[in-house]
Amino acid sequence: MPKIFLIPTLLLLLATPVLAEDVVLLSNEYAPYVNVDQNHPGFLTELVVAAFKEVGVKAHVEFRPWRRCAMLVESGSYLGAFPYAISKEREKYAWFSNSIWSCRNVFFYLKKSFPDYDYTNLESMRSYLIGGTSGNYYEKVFHKVGLRVDYAPGEASGLWKLWDRRNDFFAEDELVGWSLIRRIFPEQRERFASTPTPWRINPQHLMISKKYPGSRKLLQRFNEGLKKIRTNGTFHMILSHYIDLDQPSNTIRFESK
Repeated sequence: MPKIFLIPTLLLLLATPVLAEDVVLLSNEYAPYVNVDQNHPGFLTELVVAAFKEVGVKAHVEFRPWRRCAMLVESGSYLGAFPYAISKEREKYAWFSNSIWSCRNVFFYLKKSFPDYDYTNLESMRSYLIGGTSGNYYEKVFHKVGLRVDYAPGEASGLWKLWDRRNDFFAEDELVGWSLIRRIFPEQRERFASTPTPWRINPQHLMISKKYPGSRKLLQRFNEGLKKIRTNGTFHMILSHYIDLDQPSNTIRFESK
């Protein structure tokens, strides 16, 4: 009798769909890359979720302050967080995915204060008070160069300090900075400017905890999924929902490889 039921049972098992594995990732509001609004989650969120989906993993995103994200990844409480730049300190407790996107890190300023200003090197910024966001990778970079930096708890706070002339410049990703200006100062946006020359081109990654069970394998699968969405058109399609890809290459940085 057991032989009679072997084949139907096997067929039933083969016909049962494989459920996607669920993982939880951390991030923070960082428009246009990451948004809390689930109807418009940001293109980095969509890219990360799509890459995991391509390899049968369902990714969920929870939001925490940046420092808290890093602490929870370091402890192994969560699989990973994004977007993060590679640093020696973070490499002690995390692995990093292949680059998802490269940011242009610039300095924002008020045109009236510094007409036609452009960046040359970090040493030239020592005489100014720079605004920054706490928990960012550049804290140690700026400290090493000897810059005077006023760190705010969030990007919006840093922009407000620039507007109030409490800081001379505000260090921020180009897309993020202009997104904030459009949202907070829509009528005054022409008063702002950003340095044409970035002070750093900064690749962004998914940061994976070394302590999280099975994290090395999940990182490999994510990289496989990222490669697939680059080649099957999903990557480009997601970007086109957020960015005009026909803009000049010095404004839009699309990694096609």
